[in-house]
Amino acid sequence: MNILNYKLDTTNELLTARIGLLATAHTINTLSLSNTIDQHFPALGSNCALKASTFINTLILS
Repeated sequence: MNILNYKLDTTNELLTARIGLLATAHTINTLSLSNTIDQHFPALGSNCALKASTFINTLILS
């Protein structure tokens, strides 16, 4: 059994864990994806429901 000896560096930087979300969120905004999604998916009848763009953008960013 081989054991690899390495140590992970720690950082106090807040952006490192989610840095990839910046490019994805910028692309969503640049393409006006929210507007396109809301045009193609009908609005739900409930006033408490999420818009389709909010739901899909959350899935993309997660």
